Amino acid sequence: MPIGTFLDSFPSLLFVAAHLMFMAVGVWAVRSLTSARSTFAPLLWLYVVTQLIFLGFFGGVITMKMAVLIEQTLIVIMIALIAARRSAATAH
Repeated sequence: MPIGTFLDSFPSLLFVAAHLMFMAVGVWAVRSLTSARSTFAPLLWLYVVTQLIFLGFFGGVITMKMAVLIEQTLIVIMIALIAARRSAATAH
């Protein structure tokens, strides 16, 4: 039995609520970092989008594997862009 199968017994609405909360935290982080004039702030919108992708899964628009693939791709892009901006900032 794979780890986490117990989660299948929980209602989908619980996971939708969790992803809405994650999205709210992401929006708060973007706003907070924007107020602090962080150059990384706009990149955190990619995290917010990942939560929309998972909501798409719970809405029956895409499969879980597709949601995870898109989510992980966006996170890798976000990390790469943060590292690139950091490298560019330290080069000056």
